[in-house]
Amino acid sequence: MGGDIIREYRRRGPAWKAAAAVALFFAAGVGEVLLNGVPFWPAVALVTVLLLSNGWMALALLRARTVVRPGGITSYSALRVRKWTWHDIQDLRVENAPQDSSLRFITCLYDTTGRRTVLPFVNDRCVPDLPAETEFLRGVLASGRGVA
Repeated sequence: MGGDIIREYRRRGPAWKAAAAVALFFAAGVGEVLLNGVPFWPAVALVTVLLLSNGWMALALLRARTVVRPGGITSYSALRVRKWTWHDIQDLRVENAPQDSSLRFITCLYDTTGRRTVLPFVNDRCVPDLPAETEFLRGVLASGRGVA
């Protein structure tokens, strides 16, 4: 599924700001552990938990994206990569976001087994004209399948 990137959807804004915020949270947590005189082994455990949780946050902020290539769509999250070839995709739909979300609309991929996957950053916050962009992706889907 390699090849040239047709579209890439990711977090808006500079990535270094998010990484700096995560590093600041980690430094503050380590500072609290050191300044409060926590015994050695609990301190090691706390710093390890801080390192793992902040590492996951950094990965989620810096790595998450959706990439559209001539061979299909790839969705990246903090620890997972999911790939679909055009023949594995049944439909792409714009749907209402969950009510507890700050988003209004999201784009969902339905594979041939009927499984629904929300595509990261293909939403009304990151894509100005989401319905038009989804129609573009449906056109790419049709041409990738050889239907168009």
